[in-house]
Amino acid sequence: MKERCLLFIFVFLLPCFLFSWPDEKVSAEKKGDKKKNRFVILPLVFYTPLTGIAGGAGGVYYWRTLEDISKESPSTILMDFIYTQKDQIVCEVTPHLFLQGGTFHLVGYLGLKRFAEKFYGIGPLSSEDMEEDYSYRSAKLGLSLRRRLTTKLYFGLQYDFEYFDPMEFKTGGILDSGSVVGRNGGRVSGLGLIFVRDGRDDIFFPTNGLFFQASATIFVKQLGSEYIFQKFNIDLRQYVSLFSNHVLAFQESINSTSGSVPFQWLPALGGPWVMRGYILGRFRDKNMFHIQMEYRLPLAWRLGVVGFLGYGGVADKMSRIKLSDLKLTGGCGIRYQLNRDATMNVRLDFGFAKGSFGVYAMINEAF
Repeated sequence: MKERCLLFIFVFLLPCFLFSWPDEKVSAEKKGDKKKNRFVILPLVFYTPLTGIAGGAGGVYYWRTLEDISKESPSTILMDFIYTQKDQIVCEVTPHLFLQGGTFHLVGYLGLKRFAEKFYGIGPLSSEDMEEDYSYRSAKLGLSLRRRLTTKLYFGLQYDFEYFDPMEFKTGGILDSGSVVGRNGGRVSGLGLIFVRDGRDDIFFPTNGLFFQASATIFVKQLGSEYIFQKFNIDLRQYVSLFSNHVLAFQESINSTSGSVPFQWLPALGGPWVMRGYILGRFRDKNMFHIQMEYRLPLAWRLGVVGFLGYGGVADKMSRIKLSDLKLTGGCGIRYQLNRDATMNVRLDFGFAKGSFGVYAMINEAF
């Protein structure tokens, strides 16, 4: 069944909310305050068949201090809270903190969910006929602390944790068969290493530079994990500045897992970040790769538009990802710049894929 989603965000009403906070540069000059900070709240309203009518708010708080090494890298905390007509809840906090003048970079995620999603089985050949609904409750924590080695290089540790209750799913479906790892809930806990080379000119809206990140994490009983598995990720991004502030952005990523991986932690195509147009988790398996590109161009004032393409696939082994099984997505989007100083955008994207369509309203770019 084709997923139909209708999503509204008050993009063109944002100035009404933003003007209640004076422009960063003006306030700094008038008050003589060298510490720049700002807090913005955005209303959210949307509808999907799984959630019914839903509403909430998203917010971002960011600041800089005199000790920051890189003035292009303010510390930020992103927050959102959503409550749906079907009594579902999502609450998320995502901090990006630069500590000790930029010597350390802390990236985190804390999420509490009582939600519903769709499951299509595992593998690149799953069909729409396999679609089934399931609901779950989970608490998830992710922390990554990186130390700056040079101007562009970081190295550090990361920790991942999630506890999820047993799923609620339909009788006679794939999840009910007992063959899917993770359907009974449980706890995952893993520790890993992360290496980052960040040569972007801006962390929110890069116009030039290269970004590379590689990480490896193991989930073992000694850390309290009920599932024993490993995951390895590579993320490569390139940004090219063209004429009149036009930007061409590329991303290529490889995600690989092995062991007893709960299906919630399998690499997956779809959603607001990877292969927009497919519902989140439409295709998932132990290995995934994808390539996507965006053409970003400014319009007037703080508005801009983008066009994007995505190409990728999944398989139980990386060597089994076939050219004939790769998926293609594309679409376009609108951008509204929250503040000229921080170059942080609200995006409204419309993604198209074979038999599927998605609308995504988020803070920050997909990559």
